[in-house]
Amino acid sequence: MSRANTCIVAVGYNRPDAMGRLLNSLQRADYQGDRVDLVVSIDKGERQAEIVEIAERFGWEHGEKTVRAFPQRQGLKSHILQCGDYAFEYGAVVVLEDDITVSESFYNYVRQAVSFYSNDPRIGGISLYKHCMNVGVQHFFEPQYNGYDAFLMQYAQSWGECWTTKMWSGFREWIADKSEDYFDSGRVDRDLFPDNILSWGKHSWMKFFMAYLVEKDLYFVYPHHALSTNNAEVGQHNSIAVNDYQVALSLGNITYRFPAFAEAVKYDIFFERVDLSVPRYADRRVILDLYGNKKKFSDGDVLVSSTARPYAVLATWKLKYRPQEVNCLYPEEGTGLFVYDLHTPARRPDAFNRNIRTKYDIRAIPGKEILQMGLYALKTKILKKRR
Repeated sequence: MSRANTCIVAVGYNRPDAMGRLLNSLQRADYQGDRVDLVVSIDKGERQAEIVEIAERFGWEHGEKTVRAFPQRQGLKSHILQCGDYAFEYGAVVVLEDDITVSESFYNYVRQAVSFYSNDPRIGGISLYKHCMNVGVQHFFEPQYNGYDAFLMQYAQSWGECWTTKMWSGFREWIADKSEDYFDSGRVDRDLFPDNILSWGKHSWMKFFMAYLVEKDLYFVYPHHALSTNNAEVGQHNSIAVNDYQVALSLGNITYRFPAFAEAVKYDIFFERVDLSVPRYADRRVILDLYGNKKKFSDGDVLVSSTARPYAVLATWKLKYRPQEVNCLYPEEGTGLFVYDLHTPARRPDAFNRNIRTKYDIRAIPGKEILQMGLYALKTKILKKRR
């Protein structure tokens, strides 16, 4: 075997069963005869010895296997940064936390995505995961398909991600002088970030990566069909297990059709479509706030939002088509979306009934099950508060 160009890092902390599942999914994958090295990186914790034993027993025939067990607690941010640093040794690194399961064909996707985007300075990383929900507001998310097998988002990924040496070095250079209180230092415009990201602790590596993407105007590559899924088990950031982030895995070693940057459908950190030309306002700068959680509109002329805002209303459109931004391309008079003139302040209009959004998100669930889901959500919320 020739020297490996790719390294996979399996990241573990206090969840031996989860690590075993991740390693088994890696074992089932097709590496197309390439040499791929594996690092099992295990932070210090009460169950570190169990994870080390699982990693040591695990057979890896595709390259060199290294088991790295830290003698002192690193914490998630420091641990992930050190795992990403394998990109300096290899052409690309795939980082997988222990609650992730990968598709049997994930490597085929990684290999092609790395080849296509390795020299594009506007790409900050490659995601294996594909969001089916806007995690900031817990509403359904569906990206627009335009004939390519991937789209771009200004949203970093921690549920299966890949960086080339160039992608990772850019972030490492940027974060080198950023203190832990960076978001509270006055150097960050907090209005540019969703509230859920701002609520993440100062030890979140991904919070910093989000700031890096926004400041440098970079994007992650996302597949239309996921190559990893998130089991969301109890762990450092989950007090109870949930099934909210399970997504369908793509199978089969297809030849991917990746878009060049200019051809790609793009979404921002709020999961809103970027630079969409709205026919009725083609000569004006239109900002989309279809999820209703944006905060800053100073660089726009027209705002399309699902939320009552203090501007003059130009029109109200139905929330009907999918993906949701298509309602701006084929607008129908109705309720669900406000169209505002951002240059004319006015009294906030009466907000739409929340059931409009709920009915849009829920497709085919019997009423009895909706009631059961409501009771389950209430129970989950109570349990989280108790913990």
